Amino acid sequence: MDLINQFIENYKKKLNFYETAGHIAARQLESALQAAGIRAMVTSRAKNPVRLKSKVLRRNSRRPVPYKNMREIYEDIADLSGVRVSLYFPGDRDKANSLIADLFTIIETKQFPEQSKPPTYNKRFSGYWANHYRAHMKEESLDKSQQKYAAARIEIQVASVLMHAWSEVEHDLVYKPLSGTLSEEELAIIDELNGLVLAGEIALERLQSAGNERVQSKNATFGSQYELASYLYNYLSNNFRREDIELRMGNIELLFKLLSKLKMNGVKEIEPVLKSVKFEKDRRNISQQIIDQIITGNEKRYQIYRELRIAGDADEVAGNSITYFFNQWVPLEHFLNRISYKSSPKTRGAFNINTLKRLDILDKECLNKIVALRKTRNVLIHNIETPAVDDLLEQGNEARDLLEKLTEQFSSPAPAAESAKQAN
Repeated sequence: MDLINQFIENYKKKLNFYETAGHIAARQLESALQAAGIRAMVTSRAKNPVRLKSKVLRRNSRRPVPYKNMREIYEDIADLSGVRVSLYFPGDRDKANSLIADLFTIIETKQFPEQSKPPTYNKRFSGYWANHYRAHMKEESLDKSQQKYAAARIEIQVASVLMHAWSEVEHDLVYKPLSGTLSEEELAIIDELNGLVLAGEIALERLQSAGNERVQSKNATFGSQYELASYLYNYLSNNFRREDIELRMGNIELLFKLLSKLKMNGVKEIEPVLKSVKFEKDRRNISQQIIDQIITGNEKRYQIYRELRIAGDADEVAGNSITYFFNQWVPLEHFLNRISYKSSPKTRGAFNINTLKRLDILDKECLNKIVALRKTRNVLIHNIETPAVDDLLEQGNEARDLLEKLTEQFSSPAPAAESAKQAN
């Protein structure tokens, strides 16, 4: 008992640490869910010291060997810092799973329902449906002043809004009754409520399906990133096998803003773009690969996207060097798109380096330079990192010189001229 009291006093001193860790994790998750077009409410909390003491006492009484030190207790209690994700639609659990796996370092995953022991009351319904994750935030996702919170173990609970509400009622009444144990009648009513919740989840799934069907119409226009995300999930699921594509959706909100700005936020406009994207398994997520296809070789679209993506992020000198690089890269990219399409008419939109290699129209030195330049383009356009100013200026010059060389090699200034015309 002295050890448990000592642990609780120690935890009280760290309470602010766990509250802050949960708040940061919840904010990251809420932002990522919104960007991915997943409707949800996200909340966080640190474990209440009074409830924590009851839990530790209960755990200690069930252990073959009682706790020996505070470290054992800290290792045993997974939910000192908790984040709750309440999904509007229970069918989004798999999507949330992929997003959480990308955003956090996962230690353990638990899927409910699980029945570890026979219930005292003969339940008719299946109980709690949710996914729980024990995870750490990634250091690279935190500011320097926040990186200490990467050490905090976070429990993330993902379930529907309805299921979370029922779970709270069931947990507080069954495990923490005001006096005595619940009667058979009370347990039956809680079970009945669970049935109503499960029926409500079925209704929510039908509502989601009806919305999905509406945005699949050829004449549909997307009114939000949520409708765009719904359309993309269905399009990709219907046209690709799960093993052939990674459904890491990325920032659908940003894609929606770009499509809206370009007046392309409808099925008629986006479907031809999707058909031309190869959806390769690389560092880029789905929204990044679609954006790449939309802006490739088009200076105006690059500029619009950059304004949406990195407005105010770079200082003036860095911003000027980035602008210089893209001013040289975009005409080169447009030229490469042209020669790739001319040599292989089935290839549309963004050029593919493997296609250029197969066509055997460029020497090895040119191909290596193109690969290096496009790598710089990718890290800039998707905000992976910002190269040094001198490196950007040097690579901008390389792109300019390479375009001049290739234009002369193919004895046709048309691609460069058309690129300039397109930019105006």
